[in-house]
Amino acid sequence: MKLLRFKIRPLSAWRTPWQADTIAGMLCWAAARLGERDLLEDVITAPALRGSPPFVFSDAFPGDLLPVPVTLRNHHWPENERKTIKRARWLMPNDFLAVQTGKSIEASKLLPDTFFVNNGRLRNTLDRATQGTAEHGGLWPSAETWLGKEHNYLSIYARVTDAFMPDLYRLMGELSQTGFGADRSAGLGQFELIGKPEPADWLDAQPVEGGGCVALSSFQPAADNPTVGYWETFVKYGKLGPDFGLENVFKRPLLMFRPGACFAMPSPTGFLGRTVPMEELLSSDIVDQLRVQNRQAVHFAFAVSVPVCNTSFL
Repeated sequence: MKLLRFKIRPLSAWRTPWQADTIAGMLCWAAARLGERDLLEDVITAPALRGSPPFVFSDAFPGDLLPVPVTLRNHHWPENERKTIKRARWLMPNDFLAVQTGKSIEASKLLPDTFFVNNGRLRNTLDRATQGTAEHGGLWPSAETWLGKEHNYLSIYARVTDAFMPDLYRLMGELSQTGFGADRSAGLGQFELIGKPEPADWLDAQPVEGGGCVALSSFQPAADNPTVGYWETFVKYGKLGPDFGLENVFKRPLLMFRPGACFAMPSPTGFLGRTVPMEELLSSDIVDQLRVQNRQAVHFAFAVSVPVCNTSFL
């Protein structure tokens, strides 16, 4: 699988975080909207359930920045620098490459999470009886995110097979026409692709000691993934898309790993994670309804991974 970078320019704020599993899910919805069921089921979903996805995404990162490997937080930093380390989220590419090869970097190289700007907006609740704004309790807060002034594009890394590359680029173009995440119809999540994807094999080219890898995505490990390492977790509460016609669209909570998770792995494969089958993802009654429709809903929870020196955290 080739490692590429997509550069995208946000044209509006967004509500849904640009996480790898959500990007992959939106891409699958793009294929469904285009009526490409064979592509979706035979080329994407079936191989992914076997652990051989045709593509794997990273989360979207501001500009050229890359996530801080979690192992850095466990170094013996001076006490006056520990707050900086705790808040750090990003590294410049050269500093990330240094960490990959086991070199030491200064605490000042670890950048805080200040490149996304979060704003709150009050929204109206529609009274379905009057088709107007409700008189009482009609306002509710909505969080929106913008890319800060320091960067004017996001980077998404993707591992992709040669055979799927034309479809991936075409579906990304389709997604750019409809927008990303919640409230697309209200103008949020709008973006454009900047040129064609560019090679990112420089992230795989670093000479590292031992065997280790760092994940660039939000993901859920597979049963055969390595277990020795360092990571940070969060719980994700997802929903199905509207096209299934179901009343209950909520997925079961998923325990996810954040980008920057590091593992000892003798022979890194280039990606981690798994596809969560619908039997684990949804309640039994929803699974039965989908089977009656001859449809399947899965959750792509894979991660792009790149080599990292394992002597720094073993």
